[in-house]
Amino acid sequence: MKPLRLKGYYSQRFAAYKEFCHEQVEVTIDEFLKTFCNKWLQEEFTVQSGAERYERNDGRVDRRNGHYQRRLITGRGVIELKVPRGERKKYDYTLFEKNKRKTKGFEDIVVDALLKGHSSRKASKFFEKMFGAGTVSHQAAVSTLKKFDLALARWKAEEFCNDAVVLVLDAVHLKGVIPHFKYAKPVLFAYAVYADGRENVLDFELARGESINAWYRFCQNLNGRGLRDVKLVVHDDNAAISEAVSLVWPKALDQRCVFHILKNLNKKLIGCKDKKRILKDASRLYEAHSEEEFYRLAQKFKNKWSKYRYHKALRYMFTMIPESIRYFELPKKYWAVAKTTNRLERLFEELKRRIKVFRRFPNPASCNRWLYALLKELNKANLGYALSESQQSS
Repeated sequence: MKPLRLKGYYSQRFAAYKEFCHEQVEVTIDEFLKTFCNKWLQEEFTVQSGAERYERNDGRVDRRNGHYQRRLITGRGVIELKVPRGERKKYDYTLFEKNKRKTKGFEDIVVDALLKGHSSRKASKFFEKMFGAGTVSHQAAVSTLKKFDLALARWKAEEFCNDAVVLVLDAVHLKGVIPHFKYAKPVLFAYAVYADGRENVLDFELARGESINAWYRFCQNLNGRGLRDVKLVVHDDNAAISEAVSLVWPKALDQRCVFHILKNLNKKLIGCKDKKRILKDASRLYEAHSEEEFYRLAQKFKNKWSKYRYHKALRYMFTMIPESIRYFELPKKYWAVAKTTNRLERLFEELKRRIKVFRRFPNPASCNRWLYALLKELNKANLGYALSESQQSS
């Protein structure tokens, strides 16, 4: 027999490849799996009944009374089983769970398909083509996500570490968050950066609006679960968050998001012929290496654009400066995360992309379930949106 080297013998290698990849291989594997599983069931029935089929002995406790068909859907495919039935008693089999027609592996595949951005209807059609009609219905695909309910309840009750350096607060607006409301409502999010380098999504909560009461209840819940000392809280230009933070963490530094300040500045400069140059110079201010250098650059900026000193855009910007440079009071390694709410903004973009296919949530429970499942999926993919330590280990 000639060896298949790295060079040469291409025809032999290609022939072997075709033989291995021929569909007959899949048919053989499917038949083997079916035979193996049915033999497994027969052996378990033999152990529980006390005798082989047609065997006569004193240890027999039951006789076989035919079998019933059971369709088991696995990640490998659909297996048609012949489950032995007894005359006197019911039997438990370890090959499948009672009243379940789908294995955990297949359910994980369905969940993965939904979280990757497929709608439940498209997912059901996809699995129908792969495994046959009736494999998984639209409703069954959605119900599969209910397995996250228990983990979600545990996550929302766990205690936090008390050494958070930066806390990022922001909200994303989604449809279906609150029932009977036509328009999108906010989901409040909290993201923490710890002294040891860990970064976790702490919690999210569905709300009717971004009012002071809503943000206060959310922050108070975080405080009650252990987040009592926070060095700095960064958020967008939302007075309700500032008020809530001052009540719950009065000693925390209140940092306004630099990105949102520049975004508002951009809006206020509409119609200004020097808009791009002003924005460029304004963004350079936040590249300063110290607070002293920042104010030095700010004075140069003010002198350069003195003709716009009464413009509403520049008045807004200079009013916001004290609240936008609180990050200088932290060690330099935290400045990047403390300047903006980008950690949550990127997460919101990914969440919206994933849930775009079904437009709105049918109810609040579904919203909670989907958001938690998506966070778990993003955490698994190492995209930087980690859940707390206990959830990572689970």
